Amino acid sequence: MWRREPSVAGSFYPSNPEKLSREIDRYLSEAGDRTVKGEVLALISPHAGYIYSGPVAAHSFKELKGKNIDLAVVIAPSHRARFDGASVIPEGAYVTPLGDVEVDAELGARLLQEKHFSFIKQVDEAEHSLEVQVPFLQKTLGNFKIVPIIVGCVDLPTCRTLAEELGRHLSTEKRSFVMVLSTDLSHYLHHQKARSVDEVFIESLSKFDEEDLYRVLSSDSAQACGEGAVLTGMIVAKKLGARKVDILKYATSGDTAGGKDQVVGYLSAAISK
Repeated sequence: MWRREPSVAGSFYPSNPEKLSREIDRYLSEAGDRTVKGEVLALISPHAGYIYSGPVAAHSFKELKGKNIDLAVVIAPSHRARFDGASVIPEGAYVTPLGDVEVDAELGARLLQEKHFSFIKQVDEAEHSLEVQVPFLQKTLGNFKIVPIIVGCVDLPTCRTLAEELGRHLSTEKRSFVMVLSTDLSHYLHHQKARSVDEVFIESLSKFDEEDLYRVLSSDSAQACGEGAVLTGMIVAKKLGARKVDILKYATSGDTAGGKDQVVGYLSAAISK
């Protein structure tokens, strides 16, 4: 059994459990109440250091407060390697300063039977884009298990295939679940330019059309480092009956905790029936 230990605790977010808990509580409190009508199937959340993206991420995770969720399927991009398909941790524990989250061995084992899913330990053990979502889940959900998936590709045909394989299992899943899709938007543009570029992503996402979203990302009209994760999760959500996207919050690092010369864009959104 593998215990996936934290790799960015103390840098992206506090390593002290009490400080981490207080920080997330503050972000959630400032984000206010839940606003999405309908059944939320997937959330889009950023993955930078908490002082930058935490105030935005909280707008997604507040939608989980008070809900009875058994499984959190977290789909995140790989920053260090490109590979066909996705890596899924099949069993064990995902560890944060707030404690251990059990990895769901049932769904993990089934996904490993699929052609495009495997377990690549070297990819999972240092990837921050998935890790930073977990403390927020621990603070908003009760007793839940996690399915940690890292997508190694960005091309639409492979994302469709991954969505077909994952969706096949989620469509018959009896337990309640939510997907969390991890992405940041534009990188290192001036604040005003970033807002302009990110508006293209937001407008396309709101259409709930993966082909249009892939088009604007491929043409560099928009940017997203979690392109593969968002496309895959979006297609799965459609297969499960999702009908709409609610934009919950957008900001740049220049709005939250940094200068405005070179910023990163952050978005929270919900995909629901």
